[in-house]
Amino acid sequence: MTPTPPPARPWRRWLLVASLSLNLAFVGLVAGAVLRGPPERPVGGPELWSYARALPEPYRDDLRDAMRASRRDWDEPRDRLRRQRGALAEALVAEPFDPEEVAEVLGRELSLSSELAGRGTDLLMAQIVRMTPEERAAYAEALRRNRRHGPPGD
Repeated sequence: MTPTPPPARPWRRWLLVASLSLNLAFVGLVAGAVLRGPPERPVGGPELWSYARALPEPYRDDLRDAMRASRRDWDEPRDRLRRQRGALAEALVAEPFDPEEVAEVLGRELSLSSELAGRGTDLLMAQIVRMTPEERAAYAEALRRNRRHGPPGD
């Protein structure tokens, strides 16, 4: 007597393909996040961000929304700033070494950083001018309190 083969179950094959696809997608997302590295810290300097964190709640939310809405406007200057860091590395190891080139690269980086900080300051100012005198006084007190309780050596 010959054994009969088990009945065909095509749904198992599709289930296996779907499971494998989901696993590969998950691995791809994790690998992409690892390769991309941690999220970039917003440009504008630590003081600007401590000012933003001390804003009263509705203004802080509005500032966050304004920054998200203008995110694309920040991409190109941030990319230029990133390229400046590479240009500095190249200038540091160039032979013959040219201190003027290093100074020029540092000057361009400072200019780009100032441009980005200025954009952040403009967005912060847009929130401050909307405040009532009482809200500005509460904001000033929050800034004073944050300064007193900041990190050591601050």
